Amino acid sequence: MPATPSACRHCGIDQHEHLQRWSTAAGWHRWTPPTQEQIKQRMTNRRTRTAHT
Repeated sequence: MPATPSACRHCGIDQHEHLQRWSTAAGWHRWTPPTQEQIKQRMTNRRTRTAHT
């Protein structure tokens, strides 16, 4: 499932499910807010998926 717009910057997991996670890009990390560009891209991706279903 694609990341929600507000999911972690590093791994795409929502804040309420995150706790501490591992990713190859960030190692062990806590939830980190996504960048504005990530939010915009995730919202665009979600709109595109919705339009095609």
